[in-house]
Amino acid sequence: MTIKAFSLLLLAALCSLSVQASTTSTEERITELEQQVAVLSEQQGSSSEERFHFNGFASINLQAANNSAGYAGATNKANLDEGSLVGLQTVFDVNDDTKATVQLVSRGAELENWQPQVEWAFISHQFTSNVTGRVGKLRLPLFMLSDYLEVGYAQLGVRVPQEVYSTVVATSFTGGDILYDIELDDSTILLQGFAGSHNLSSNKTKFRAETEFDNIVGAAANWSDDFITLRASYAQAKVNSSQNWASGNTLMPQINNTTFSNDEAKFYGLGARYDGEQLLVMSELTRTETSGFYPDVDAGYITVGYRIEQLTPYATVSYMKTKDDEVRKASLQKAVIGGSAQDAISAGMTQALLNMERTSYSLGLRWDMATNLALKADATYVTDFEETNGGLTGAVTRPSLDDTTVYTVKLDVVF
Repeated sequence: MTIKAFSLLLLAALCSLSVQASTTSTEERITELEQQVAVLSEQQGSSSEERFHFNGFASINLQAANNSAGYAGATNKANLDEGSLVGLQTVFDVNDDTKATVQLVSRGAELENWQPQVEWAFISHQFTSNVTGRVGKLRLPLFMLSDYLEVGYAQLGVRVPQEVYSTVVATSFTGGDILYDIELDDSTILLQGFAGSHNLSSNKTKFRAETEFDNIVGAAANWSDDFITLRASYAQAKVNSSQNWASGNTLMPQINNTTFSNDEAKFYGLGARYDGEQLLVMSELTRTETSGFYPDVDAGYITVGYRIEQLTPYATVSYMKTKDDEVRKASLQKAVIGGSAQDAISAGMTQALLNMERTSYSLGLRWDMATNLALKADATYVTDFEETNGGLTGAVTRPSLDDTTVYTVKLDVVF
């Protein structure tokens, strides 16, 4: 073998070793990168799962009344739909200061028939340790229990006092709010300002009239310590609706002059609660004022409960009364004297529907079966209608009804 041939053979062997080493190194690096990608993907998936928080609540409500007056949707037949619901809520942590919240609620009420509704859908951002802003669809913070309006487990009794909480048909709004938390030595002040609008669809009210609440603005203030909470709230809005109310009568399907045209609505609320180790006392006073045909209403309640281990017996007295009955009476007289027969009938129907006065007395027992499960039983007697139908649609068609009693058994759960 010549020197030249030997040199060529040696060069070929070196090239072969170099290629083999290069190939092995590349395969090792690819395998290493694949392992790193898998680890990162697993970490990312774990991180995303940790950012999601799910919870829910549900109520199974069995109720029946001694007649068909219609208090809280109860009739003289036992019903499991009215008052029953299921809610699901998810919160996603966008980052340490920003969260996205969505709440879906499905109710068994006759008008909704278990159709899921979006009650909350908002983004919240914590600007500082005591300032938070939210934007999206939010709950109207009018009452002490507004944030827990659907969560029966968070309420002492089987339902919130209807005389107070049913005076406002809009429970949510689309817009934004600012919450400012002030920490004092032994107590806390929470200030909240909000603004937005709300479109109430026709299938959300028994009168089947789509209604818009524009220019909603308001504020609420809470002061609380370990046992006592004091609250004040105010809101106003412009109300518009081009649809007359549906009467439910085939001979006269609509009630004339029941539209809104930029009418002003106002709400005032005061509340107080004492929540000790055993004794619970809670009360709210509200006033709603609306221009036009819709009634102005004063309402209030007081609830007292006493915890005995897992059992809490309670009693509630609640009332409501419209303050502008004379206005509707004058409208009826005017329609009878100078209006058409249809206008006179409509004015009479409006007076019958919107002149309201009643008092309710509730006795109940709550049994906390577990940390997330409560069974409740309640009897509510509704009376003192005076010369009205008590604001109950069943009493409109049956004037002889001047009281009603509703019996309820309810199971509330959070999960």
